[in-house]
Amino acid sequence: MARSTGSRIRTPRRRFFTGAALAMPLVAPLAMSIAVSLAVSLATPGTAAAQTAAPSFPNQPIRLIVPFAPGGTTDLLGRLVADGLRDKLGQPVVVENKGGAGGNIGSADVARAAPDGYTLLMATPGPMAINQYAYAKMPFDAEKQLMAISNVASVPNVLIASPQSGIQSMADLLARAKAAPGKLTFGSAGIGSTSHLAGELLKQMGQVEMTHVPYKGVAPAKADLLGGQIDVMFDNLPTALPMIESGKVVALGVSVPARVPSIKDVPTIAETLPGYALDSWFGIVAPAGTPAPVARRIAETIAEFVRQPDTRDKIAKMGATPVGSMPDAFAAEVARERTKFKTLVEQAKIRVE
Repeated sequence: MARSTGSRIRTPRRRFFTGAALAMPLVAPLAMSIAVSLAVSLATPGTAAAQTAAPSFPNQPIRLIVPFAPGGTTDLLGRLVADGLRDKLGQPVVVENKGGAGGNIGSADVARAAPDGYTLLMATPGPMAINQYAYAKMPFDAEKQLMAISNVASVPNVLIASPQSGIQSMADLLARAKAAPGKLTFGSAGIGSTSHLAGELLKQMGQVEMTHVPYKGVAPAKADLLGGQIDVMFDNLPTALPMIESGKVVALGVSVPARVPSIKDVPTIAETLPGYALDSWFGIVAPAGTPAPVARRIAETIAEFVRQPDTRDKIAKMGATPVGSMPDAFAAEVARERTKFKTLVEQAKIRVE
């Protein structure tokens, strides 16, 4: 009887495996899949971050802020660039003029915008390289809050005289200024503007005294020049060219080292004052922190646009030179400009309260 529970009734061992064991054939492939996925993600740690930092761009309209009134060189080039970006990126580019405070108001708006490439600034030396030294209070920090994307074009300044002044040449201007210090007047688009600094540099290098008359923009300054209320002023060549060609003003000299083809008969100021040079540039700027792939996409699009023969012709007819630089090159240029203008602002003792 003691042997009645023999091997004949022994339960097979496989009946003692639990449900977990039976599930192993299903769990193992899943675990393997998870492990493989984890290994892949660990092997490419930057993939997810890159996808986040460089989303499909652009997929919505872009705002281009022009920090000056309509009709000036910044506005003309800004609208030209807006058309080019629209055509090549396939999204509307809306130009908004937000003038005031030497370009500070519109520039501050961009500095506070989201760094996603959808808010851009048509920048000039003023808000990017001059105002931080000339203004007692700034509503933004250009070095920390804005990043250079692409220099679109370089533009000469031209010194023009009112016909009523009787001034016919650079030599005539310097002779009269030395004979009666402070009597001649030169207008500008405002304190700290490139037109102001060009006049201050002329005073320094020519060792003359002239009285500065600042205006709230280029348009009222030119109106007074045409009316004979001021004697001379510096202006960007694109907006001065129609007045020069029509004979309404006398072109005394251009502010770049070589003569400009569109007004080849007008000498350079450097022909009278060797070493004189102070041009303007107009470039696209974005909020700091804009993803590098987005910044480069915008810069490459601008470079492609300004290389087109019809675009080059349009810019050349303005008296400007197309550039289309990449972000690193433009950032280096802006840094050099800051050094130059800091010295000039300090020497001229310019201060805007």
